Amino acid sequence: MAPALDVIAGDHPPPTNIVYFQYGVAFAAEIVSAPGPICDAPGVPCILGPGGGIAIRAGFRGAGPIYLGGAYELTKQDPSKLYRLALLQQARAEGRYYFTTARVTEPYAAVSLGVAGYGNEWSVDTWGPAGSVGFGVEYQVTRRTVVGVAANYRILYFSRFTDTSGASHQPGIAQLIGFDVLLEQRDPSYVADKTARKTD
Repeated sequence: MAPALDVIAGDHPPPTNIVYFQYGVAFAAEIVSAPGPICDAPGVPCILGPGGGIAIRAGFRGAGPIYLGGAYELTKQDPSKLYRLALLQQARAEGRYYFTTARVTEPYAAVSLGVAGYGNEWSVDTWGPAGSVGFGVEYQVTRRTVVGVAANYRILYFSRFTDTSGASHQPGIAQLIGFDVLLEQRDPSYVADKTARKTD
């Protein structure tokens, strides 16, 4: 393993033998496509509506097409006035598979697994496992800076809970569509040794 060198100046796509530490922020939107049992309380408006916020993430882009990392997302959702400040929090392990194009624009497929919590202000009234699949596109502004957009289909499981108005909400699965506009920094971590020879 050789130490990373600053060999990523210029306008061409970065060399594929460099492993990068990639991190950044995103403006995130969460659109509820099917709220599920969380909104089945009789005579009570749906407590989980669309919202937006930010996400922060960090991970490693390998010498190949694989990125592995983690993300924390915080969005303010529309609770139909049942909460003063409805916050949806998600912590996820994320993976991306880039379809290498040798150009400054690269599409990728994405998957994630994690947990989600929902509640008033910073409390967590209900929580459960979460997963998503999606796709995105990255555009390389410089060798170290990328911007992109992504869309994800998410499944979140919420446990039974009672909101601040006293209404009871049943456990079940909610389905959301997430959209991200990303700005990420890519720093070289080390150079993979491609000179090693195979031995018999």
